[in-house]
Amino acid sequence: MQIHISAKKKYAVLLCLLPCTSLFAGPSADSLSLQQAVALTLAHYPAVKAKAAMVKAGEAAVTDAKHNWYPAVRLHEQVDAGTDNSIYGSYFTMGMIPSTSGGIRAENNSALMSGNIAMANMQWEIFNFGAYGSQRNAARQELQVNRTDLANTTNQITATVIRSYLELLRLRALQQIQADNINRTNEVLRAVTALVLHGLRPGVDSAVAAAELSKARLNLIGVCNSYNQVRIELGAFTGLDTTQVNPQYDSNTQLQELLSPDTTAATTEHPVLQYFKAQFLRQQSLAAVIRKQNRPRLNLMAAGWMRGSSGLFNDVYDKNLFSGLGYSRYNYLLGLGITWNLTDVKRTHEKVAIQQYKSAAAEQELENSRIALRSLHDQAQADILTVKDKLRELPMQLKAAQAAANQKISLYKHGLTGIIEVTNALFVLNRAETDMVQARDEAWKALFRAAYADNSLNRLLTAFSL
Repeated sequence: MQIHISAKKKYAVLLCLLPCTSLFAGPSADSLSLQQAVALTLAHYPAVKAKAAMVKAGEAAVTDAKHNWYPAVRLHEQVDAGTDNSIYGSYFTMGMIPSTSGGIRAENNSALMSGNIAMANMQWEIFNFGAYGSQRNAARQELQVNRTDLANTTNQITATVIRSYLELLRLRALQQIQADNINRTNEVLRAVTALVLHGLRPGVDSAVAAAELSKARLNLIGVCNSYNQVRIELGAFTGLDTTQVNPQYDSNTQLQELLSPDTTAATTEHPVLQYFKAQFLRQQSLAAVIRKQNRPRLNLMAAGWMRGSSGLFNDVYDKNLFSGLGYSRYNYLLGLGITWNLTDVKRTHEKVAIQQYKSAAAEQELENSRIALRSLHDQAQADILTVKDKLRELPMQLKAAQAAANQKISLYKHGLTGIIEVTNALFVLNRAETDMVQARDEAWKALFRAAYADNSLNRLLTAFSL
């Protein structure tokens, strides 16, 4: 019995494969290189822009901390009208009770009095035993945290883009393999169909070949879907339309030369280590700020003011309230004061202890990152050794699989073997080609993992583009 594929089914399959057909025409003039993908991401991606904005904020905070030493100078002018009845006694104003100044009388006087006052006040904390310095140092450490956070984010996003780009290349190569597999299976189906029509082969052979062709097409559809998913992800990173994300084929001329074990450990300049080190130093600087908040503070104070009043010196109220709008009395006051809040000693000690625990936690995060990078480096080096052996062996597997497939197809055409043997040989060939692509992908990903751990991504990016 012979199985035929209807024209409608063929048309439906072609529609499914249409988005992938342009991928096998080779690299186009507007192909996106890995370096271009990284550069576009770092220029476009919002997370990088956000971290850069935080660096600007940190720079402004450093400038603000430098200005903490500046004196506070305030100017004040007010015009008032009200009664003037005072009495002996002291009280805390609590910032709510208006001030009344004047003579003391036996009874209240409800007559209005006008007046005005102008004042200039200056308070300058000229020395606080290192508190200003600790604040400036804390601001600088905060800026360093922001800078290292930007560098670490940039490095992390670069590594993510590299992984996505390599995955895109792997899937593109798998698309080509699956397309080749479809062509081979289709040729086998045509040969089988001819033999079946001439009565040289049973009809079941054409059914098996048609099933294998359908399976090959389904495999290609699955790979195309994965390819498009990764391409959308890269489009989000780079800001490009997904149709413009066309990776360049890598030549791999440098691959064998790069596959050499490296015992170099993760450097102290690695962005993630620099970030956690900055976090640790920031916590220490904040502890210093808290510790010095309880130090004495030396203040220079100065004030000058002028007053006018419609009340005369002999306790006579001028009915002309406008007479109180001029200045008739002038005063100034200078002072040097020192304050020390002794009751804050206990609380300061507790706050410093809290901050020291945070510093210890940041130090352990730093050590944990150092161990993780070292582990990543060692694992990558082990993978490099393994994939290097694979790449030496796989060409022989591929060559043997190609020869076996050709022989099985030739034997089948001469009636010396069955269709199952042919499909098995084609499966082995497809697997050998896939293994070669997977091994090359593993090699590049292992190299980039090692480069990430060793803080040498830029050097490997340059080698990848050669």
